[in-house]
Amino acid sequence: MNKAPHIFVLVVLSITQFAWAGDDIAPGTRQAQAQFPAVWTLAGSIRRALEIAPELRAAEAEIAGRAGELAQAEVWPNPSMDLNADDRLGQESGRGGVNLTSIALSQPLPLWRIARQRDVAEANVGGARENLRYQLLLLEHEVARVFHALQLAAAKRKLAEERLQLVIESPNASRKSGGDRLVRYLTPLERQRLSILNEEANQAVAVAEQEQQKALIAFRALLAVPDGARPETVMPTLPETPESMDVLMRALDDHPVLAAARKEIEAAQAGVALAESQRYADPVLNIFRERSYISGELRDVTGVGVSVQIPFRSSSNGTVVKAMADAERTQAQLDVLKRDARSRLEQAYTQLLRLVEQTERLRTNLLEPVREMFTLTRSGFAVGELNILALIDANNTYFDARTRYLEMQMESALAAADLRLASGISVLNPSMEVQP
Repeated sequence: MNKAPHIFVLVVLSITQFAWAGDDIAPGTRQAQAQFPAVWTLAGSIRRALEIAPELRAAEAEIAGRAGELAQAEVWPNPSMDLNADDRLGQESGRGGVNLTSIALSQPLPLWRIARQRDVAEANVGGARENLRYQLLLLEHEVARVFHALQLAAAKRKLAEERLQLVIESPNASRKSGGDRLVRYLTPLERQRLSILNEEANQAVAVAEQEQQKALIAFRALLAVPDGARPETVMPTLPETPESMDVLMRALDDHPVLAAARKEIEAAQAGVALAESQRYADPVLNIFRERSYISGELRDVTGVGVSVQIPFRSSSNGTVVKAMADAERTQAQLDVLKRDARSRLEQAYTQLLRLVEQTERLRTNLLEPVREMFTLTRSGFAVGELNILALIDANNTYFDARTRYLEMQMESALAAADLRLASGISVLNPSMEVQP
């Protein structure tokens, strides 16, 4: 039996290593925090999920169950024994009484059925293994979703706090005239507008904290992180450029969903052969030994016989027809899965390339110019060349652009996760990586 997927899970769990948490952990959570890293990565988060995910335990239990069916499929049916006792010998001898007169052993002979049962069971085991691979991909995709959500929430909170700090510093801007330091005069209207800007920044921080808390709850729940822990993630980055579409399409044939469907077809086709072998009952080998009077003498008689069912009323092909229909159904389902898998792969690939290109364009054509404009506007406001409206506009434009950039990074990372799921590529398992 091929145990590669099961071995993969064990290897992934065995290579999981986490950095020790810092010394500034609260006493009540120090022991629980020690087993987790100080800064989480996507790969580390996935490894943690593999340790505790009930979905993988369920998939492995399914493999064990199918393996049990395979073992049972290779077992011959039990023999049966008949013991007969009567008074025939006593009557013939005139002595009376009841004696054991015959012993018979019957063994059904599944000459054609066993091999076909084994084929069906082996295909079912293979399908369960492919389902385990798919559960791994689904788990990685879910971990990526909560991980990137936490990344985005933490980055947005940091950005909101930076925005608040810059607003606080704005009224303290000053200019120099000769050797004297003159504080920039703010009109009541400008002070009111700065106050509004400050409150907006405070509200943005509060909203960012709420979003981060929601993301933390989802992350801790999925990875079983203690409630007192506040995991930090690495800074978000753009995903790497994926392989070419031709390479991904060639790798799509090994996608666990399609592989599981092919195993189902194998099981259905083997089921047709099994149904044909079960149209007639198994022949039964009979070995018997009888005691009887022959020519006036008590003698033992040993014999061998074969029982074969005569199918007067049970020769219908209904079971075979049903099995053939199931085989056709599974083949049609595979065709549907192939069509949908190609469509999902093309959509995910196109979406990722578009998002990466759009994010790079935003960084180059918008974020950098806006950053320079914001710096110049703050300098101009400090020396009195620009009014408060120009500062507010530059402030909003700058931080809106940075927020959009973070969101585009998040969308790109999620698109990369969708592409990995659609193409069957795992973050952790090198054997699932595509090769040119």
